[in-house]
Amino acid sequence: MFRQPFPPVLNRISAVASVILLSASVAWSSSYKVLHSFSGRLARNPSSGLVLDKAGNAYGTTSAGGFHGGKGGTIYQLSSKTGFSVIYGFSGPDGLQPQGNLAIDAAGNLYGTTVYGGAFKTGCNNQGCGTVFRLSPPTNGDAWTQTVLYSFSGGDDGSNPQAGVMLDSAGNLYGTTEFGGDLGFGTVFELSPGPGNTWSETVLYGMEQGGAGPLGGLVLDQSGNLFGTTCCLGPEKGGTVFELSPQFDGSWTYTLVYAFDGFNGSQDGIGPEAGLILDAAGNLFGTTAGGGKFGFGTVFELTKNGGGWTESVLYSFAGGSDGATPQAGLVLDASGLLYGTTFAGGTGCGTQGCGTVFALTPSQNEWTERLFRFPADGHLGLQPASPLSLDENGHLYGTTTRGGSGVGVIFKITP
Repeated sequence: MFRQPFPPVLNRISAVASVILLSASVAWSSSYKVLHSFSGRLARNPSSGLVLDKAGNAYGTTSAGGFHGGKGGTIYQLSSKTGFSVIYGFSGPDGLQPQGNLAIDAAGNLYGTTVYGGAFKTGCNNQGCGTVFRLSPPTNGDAWTQTVLYSFSGGDDGSNPQAGVMLDSAGNLYGTTEFGGDLGFGTVFELSPGPGNTWSETVLYGMEQGGAGPLGGLVLDQSGNLFGTTCCLGPEKGGTVFELSPQFDGSWTYTLVYAFDGFNGSQDGIGPEAGLILDAAGNLFGTTAGGGKFGFGTVFELTKNGGGWTESVLYSFAGGSDGATPQAGLVLDASGLLYGTTFAGGTGCGTQGCGTVFALTPSQNEWTERLFRFPADGHLGLQPASPLSLDENGHLYGTTTRGGSGVGVIFKITP
């Protein structure tokens, strides 16, 4: 176990930014189980975490594989009754390379995005600029039905969504695109259902002074405000956290919540690549892929302080056995533990490390890290890059981009 003091507010000490592709060994080995090892024939390289339905089935995406030459990517189901199955393969006009987590509604429909493909084939280097889609479950034993809800053109409407979408109680979808918008720095968008199964897109904000490249998804608070991150630029060049607040006239107001200052000698982190989570008190939690005390990334918290926000680094990764480069977001359990993954660090895989799963436990004045470190032989998976999912019994589910049979695994951990 690794211990670090809980830092004072805005503790600023010199740090070196280092966004390195790395990996991680085993402390929870007795509770770790591989549920599926991707073979590469129908699906490979899982690109998202998992979403669970009411029956306990898990759904996710792969960036490669499928029924159309193996390059379009897939959506898969993992069922305790029927096992693993590919329920949809992308071919191009319907999208290419799904990347982010799926969302699920009460009827069991799945919603997601693809980085490429769509109706505008000549856009985005002739690969298409991405889509938002819905996948509806079969009614009488038929196949799942895919519907493209929106194809990005690559202009002001955005292009190349890297994260999934978030579904509100009214059925609206919210998401981000890495590029596009007025300046090409990315967008925050809303898709609203209309009559006749139509959907309309509204760009809520085109990234400008508040950073560039929103790679992560969004989170919605109880007041209807959206929170997200940008990986890059911003006032201090290290990425940002932002808030969008709905107004009575239908517009949205942008607020810069926090600008990461790691390039200027701060320890607060560099490059948040994932979305945020909220606790019941309205505090925000997230990760940065670089920066921190040792340069290998951080876990941070943002708390409201009067009219502003205060950032605290809960943990700085040292880049060794404790992990490095947390690219994915976090999950919070009922007791206040934070769970996440690091793409690198741990043990094995040369100097990089093969990746880790971590838990951060709060106490009075410090946070304690527990780990699962992926072993170097790869049979349990390598290099997790997606967030974990937590079921009602406290079990954790996740994916790795490599390892197993060579092209990734789905795993379960019982803390």
